[in-house]
Amino acid sequence: MPVYDYKCEKCGRFEKTQRITEPALTVCPTCGSPVERLISKNVGIVFKGSGFYCTDNSHGKDWARTVNKERQKDNQALLDGDVKSYAKQAESTTNKVKEA
Repeated sequence: MPVYDYKCEKCGRFEKTQRITEPALTVCPTCGSPVERLISKNVGIVFKGSGFYCTDNSHGKDWARTVNKERQKDNQALLDGDVKSYAKQAESTTNKVKEA
């Protein structure tokens, strides 16, 4: 069952596990004040089982790690104060990102 985020005027934020078919809460279960359902943050979904590939999601993580390591090299060149080295490293990183 999904978890929905709500905001109470008096109590603040709270979470409520509800079925998708249940209507949204209108009053706070704690104090009875009006509540508002919030838009939840994005959640990474991984489909598992027949018809879905578990490996589809891991490519994005590997690619992000590679880009992050390359960007760290860019930052180190800039921190060293070597602008020429930074420009060369940044160009190399951009090319590697395009290839990936």
